[in-house]
Amino acid sequence: MAKDEILYTTTSKQLEKLKSQNLIIENEERAYKRLQSYGYFNIIKGYRNPYIFKNENQITYRDGVSFEQIYSLYLLDKNLRNAVFASMLDLEEHIKAVVADVIAESFGVHQEDYIQFRNFRDKKRKSSRFSLAKIINCMKNALDTSKDPVAHYRDFHGIIPPWVLFKNLYFSTIVNLVNLLKPEEQRKVACRLYEPNTSKGNIDNLRKIMMDTLFICLEYRNLAAHGGQVYNYVCSSRLRSNSFSGDSNLLDDYQGFSQLLFLLRILNYQNPFNTLNKVLNEQVNRHCHSFPQDITYLGQILNLNIISENIVWASSNGTIYHSFPHCSGLHDPIKLNLEEAKSKGYSPCKKCCK
Repeated sequence: MAKDEILYTTTSKQLEKLKSQNLIIENEERAYKRLQSYGYFNIIKGYRNPYIFKNENQITYRDGVSFEQIYSLYLLDKNLRNAVFASMLDLEEHIKAVVADVIAESFGVHQEDYIQFRNFRDKKRKSSRFSLAKIINCMKNALDTSKDPVAHYRDFHGIIPPWVLFKNLYFSTIVNLVNLLKPEEQRKVACRLYEPNTSKGNIDNLRKIMMDTLFICLEYRNLAAHGGQVYNYVCSSRLRSNSFSGDSNLLDDYQGFSQLLFLLRILNYQNPFNTLNKVLNEQVNRHCHSFPQDITYLGQILNLNIISENIVWASSNGTIYHSFPHCSGLHDPIKLNLEEAKSKGYSPCKKCCK
């Protein structure tokens, strides 16, 4: 199969190409500035898929789809990505505090006591990057930094407690460190992160949920940090089917972004969930208010029950109603409730009301 040739294209030519593919450009100056600011690849190639038909190498936008609709979806995901990153940083600080407290309680506050191979399990790892030896070495290297607060505690107190050392460790190191804790310490961490029943079996179940949650959160954190697409992302890290007392149907109910929200919602510490849920609702409501035709798509992708207002548009002097305000043949559109449009004798547009 021959590879497509990739050539430099000016922003003006990009706009012409989009128009030739049936995309509506309502305000060319505004579209031009947005493409210049954020890039054709980021906006168009990243978010056009729900709105196009593909025929071999030809791309055609569905009738009525506008640049503003694609940009709005891009903006939804961008704001969601920023919220994911902020929430994960908040969660990271909380996890570090809890794990440091458990390690200090079990092994002491001096680095010579808690940074010991005997305190952890040396599990076989697919990647040697997060082997116990590498993590121990990483912790020892972090002791020698010239940056505060580690340097201050080393030079003025002679010890570096885990809650100080963890300031200098990546979240990925902490997550893999928790994975190498012995069962007793893992249970202690799980009991502080969740509200467990008193049975040992339930706490051991929480250990699995906790580890799956940490790896999923780590994946979303790294995705957001590197500008990845968040709203329709499905993690490679998975929840184990037996983590919820054998209720495998629960895993079917929560996939993709809704899975992340669910896992954050069951934690004792609610700030990450509240932050993320608030931004999600704000962005979905904003986008769907302007583009209600996306309600079904976003509802399925995000596993949300988005309430549709059944809004349609019609020309001020017309007799046909449309599903979206950019359909061809629509002039000076007015917004109507669907039932109101039907009661006035309006007929559905054959193009956009299929």
